[in-house]
Amino acid sequence: MYRVYCDNQLIYHTTLQSMPIFNPVIDLEANKTGSFVFTIYPDHPRYEILRKLKSIITVYQGDFLLFRGRVLDEDIGFHNEKTVTCEGELAFLLDSIQRPYDFTGSITEYLQMLIESHNAQADAEKRFSLGVVTVTDPNDTITRSNIDYVTVWDEITDKLINNLGGYIQTRHEGENVYIDYLSDFTLLSPQEITFGKNLLDLKRIRKGAEIATGIIPLGAKIRDAEGNETNERLTIKDVNGGLDYITDPEAVAQYGLIVKSAIWEDVTEPENLLTKGQAYLSDIVNPWESIELTAADLAAVDKDIVSFHVGTKVRAISKPHGLNELFTVVKLSINMLNPGANRLVLGKSVQAFSAALNGLESAQAQIGAEVKKTTQAAADAIRNTEINLLASIEASAESIQSIVSESYTLKEDTEALISAVSTEIEQTKNSVEIQFTQFTQDIEAAASGADAQFEEIRKYIRFEDGNIIQGAEGSPFQKTQSATRESYFDNGKEVAYFSNQMLHVTDGEFTHSARFGKFGYVLRENGNLSFKKVVD
Repeated sequence: MYRVYCDNQLIYHTTLQSMPIFNPVIDLEANKTGSFVFTIYPDHPRYEILRKLKSIITVYQGDFLLFRGRVLDEDIGFHNEKTVTCEGELAFLLDSIQRPYDFTGSITEYLQMLIESHNAQADAEKRFSLGVVTVTDPNDTITRSNIDYVTVWDEITDKLINNLGGYIQTRHEGENVYIDYLSDFTLLSPQEITFGKNLLDLKRIRKGAEIATGIIPLGAKIRDAEGNETNERLTIKDVNGGLDYITDPEAVAQYGLIVKSAIWEDVTEPENLLTKGQAYLSDIVNPWESIELTAADLAAVDKDIVSFHVGTKVRAISKPHGLNELFTVVKLSINMLNPGANRLVLGKSVQAFSAALNGLESAQAQIGAEVKKTTQAAADAIRNTEINLLASIEASAESIQSIVSESYTLKEDTEALISAVSTEIEQTKNSVEIQFTQFTQDIEAAASGADAQFEEIRKYIRFEDGNIIQGAEGSPFQKTQSATRESYFDNGKEVAYFSNQMLHVTDGEFTHSARFGKFGYVLRENGNLSFKKVVD
């Protein structure tokens, strides 16, 4: 159930038909401001209250605050409908400017300085408080400066996230909005991602451009005798035999000499600079692999399952891919009126090879062979699993379940699932349920490796307590038939039924005529309504 408010006034509720919005989609991503887009028509009772850049929009999923931000853009169409684009509350930091500064201190103190700078320029509803900071620096002290006038958000992104890693997020407690800076997320989702169930796509990315076999470490700018900064930086020449660079011989033998530079603004001692350079080199000589999963949120079709949220850890299990580990939800797209279009992306970085850390060529060759063998086995398993028809019957003490399905995959590197159809029958002591599922994914987007849109349609027929129940997951409409009554439901409310030779309807609309015996109401061509004899 979703609720949307504009400046604390309700503009949408899942169960209210008097306040409709259309095509509402929320896109969230770690370390991004996020967005919420929807369309509203002039007959909406609160059509006029939306104010660009001023109105605060909040979206709740049950009691969970899913989105908070402000109206950014309004596009007005032919029928005066407004397509409203909102940006998340971190975008408030784009409204304030950090003036030139020179800072030395802890990470917590630095973030506090930036937040205070923002708050001094922001309206009350757009201010933040410093929250939890778990990102650390080996020196416990950082040095940051800027001679330009930049937005506070750009400075946080450039001087903290891009430099030290970690995640910036907002957290609400009472009336306070906190900004947390976390080294990693710690929440674990009870819902899992499982191959053959809700795992839609898997992509591995290995970038050779990020590898270096040599590095030139550079420290703080050197000051002259009068204490003024020069354009020259501290190097490791004095503690490295006159050389300003270091290399990894094993990596050079494997990849060739690839030299890059790295700057540590807060390092003023050559010994410390050499230590940092060696640690950094030992990390970047190894190729890293980014694993990205795309999955469906089963909470959209089962109210007992907890929804995914950005920043939660999710266990992903896929035997064909050799996966059984935790991933972080880094992207989330929610279509509030079409749960079948929901998707999420989970990301994780792991070292593809570990032997270079030890400099052991034999170990490297062995691991490389195992990786190649495992990759080939996984590819074969995917082909066999996804090309063939699947038919299975599974019995337990509580139920008997049978499944027949057929699926099609894109035979490229990602082995992307393009379409699948299945029928599932589950029998318990109290009921029999038949589920019809159809899944489709955009072929062009899947082939390009993009975040492909997907559609999943689930229809069901359930035999329960002598009744036949028919509907579709995510749809508010449902039909129930018993021996004495046939009922139609909308959002759980009975709106029409047949019983005892009589039809009962809450509301009705007749587009041409309504007949009662030999007489009826008939719509004329000029739009008037006549009551006359219609049957001789």
